Amino acid sequence: MKFVSKKWIFNHLNSQSNTNTKVNYTVKKIIEDIKKNKDKALLKYVKKFEYRKATLDNIQIPKKILKEAYNSIPNDIKKSLKLAYKRIYHYHSKQKKISYSFKDQLDSKFYIKWSPIENVGLYIPGGLASYPSTVLMTAIPAKIAKVPNIMICVPSQNGQTSNLTLAAAHLCGVNQVYNVGGAQAIAALAFGTNLVKKADKVFGPGNQYVSEAKKQLFGLVGIDLPAGPSEVLVIANNKSNPSWIAYDILAQGEHDPKAKTYVLSKNKNILIKVKSELKRVMKEKNIKNVDQSIKNNSYLILAKNQKEIYEISNFIAPEHLHIHEKFNNNIMKNISNAGSVFLGERAPVALGDYTMGTNHVLPTDQTAKFSSGLSVEDFTKKTVFINPGNKTLKKIANHTINLARQEGLEAHALSVEIRKIKT
Repeated sequence: MKFVSKKWIFNHLNSQSNTNTKVNYTVKKIIEDIKKNKDKALLKYVKKFEYRKATLDNIQIPKKILKEAYNSIPNDIKKSLKLAYKRIYHYHSKQKKISYSFKDQLDSKFYIKWSPIENVGLYIPGGLASYPSTVLMTAIPAKIAKVPNIMICVPSQNGQTSNLTLAAAHLCGVNQVYNVGGAQAIAALAFGTNLVKKADKVFGPGNQYVSEAKKQLFGLVGIDLPAGPSEVLVIANNKSNPSWIAYDILAQGEHDPKAKTYVLSKNKNILIKVKSELKRVMKEKNIKNVDQSIKNNSYLILAKNQKEIYEISNFIAPEHLHIHEKFNNNIMKNISNAGSVFLGERAPVALGDYTMGTNHVLPTDQTAKFSSGLSVEDFTKKTVFINPGNKTLKKIANHTINLARQEGLEAHALSVEIRKIKT
């Protein structure tokens, strides 16, 4: 973990490129292969990357296996899974989109209809690693949106998939689960094969190959957002507990070797203490997969004043923002770029990863400047029905004709002119 300046952070993030030529080329070839050879290519990649004895028959996991997985997990874990489900469902149920209609000041009527997307594919990273939380975070809002067909793709390791992930899929009542991961899973959902039904939109985090596949296939299929490595920014003060911050940094660092972690404060002393505590905890505790992220992507930033705190935070636009203060209007007014904001020392980001109820599929790599975390709305689409009345046509026809002709679009003008209502 190293000290850096505001200027360094701004230059560093501005100069970063997310383009990896090797990954780009590999993903492009996989996509072309899946498009051309469908299930034959899909099976080839499953055998190559996941399970060399795989067959098309065992790529799709039957619902009875999901139920067996759910029944097999210990009762205490089942209770935790149910509690997470309940809280996530409650929070997201407040996001339901309601169709409505209205009449304008003349006599036109507008009907706004919200409909669920018909087929969605949810990517769940893992294999033997357990990510039931990502199943809940993606499948529950899809269920609330009343998506008719919810499909999950999850990789295996040597033909085995985490029972906990499958148990979560059963709890959420998904329609199909496919034992396939990587760019090939995204391509199969985008094009459709004999085995995998074509999705209208894909969701969920994954590695750099999954993220690249989503980028390359966007347009052919909808995507939520191209998620990158996990991020947290902690805004600390002189009363903050440096040990707690150290654990919060490590909690994000263990997600990925490229995870980014920041501590920002006006108080230099607390930053020094955090660095010391981080070294101590890493030495004393056996926390895996954190060495690279802490060494390469972990930063301490000293701000001059509160204004600069907000400026730096909004520029980084972190996936997770943890502010060591109680909620106040200044925070609400000045923080505009963040995936989720956790307030107070007793609000670790890990709560949001599992049981708080809010979604943990969030924008990364500064995309919080223009996008938001996953919600029920992402699983819906809006259609507008327009019924213009005679009074409206009389009022706007000539203006429409004038504007169309100014743009040189004569057919546009004539299509209105022949319908003009005589006064």
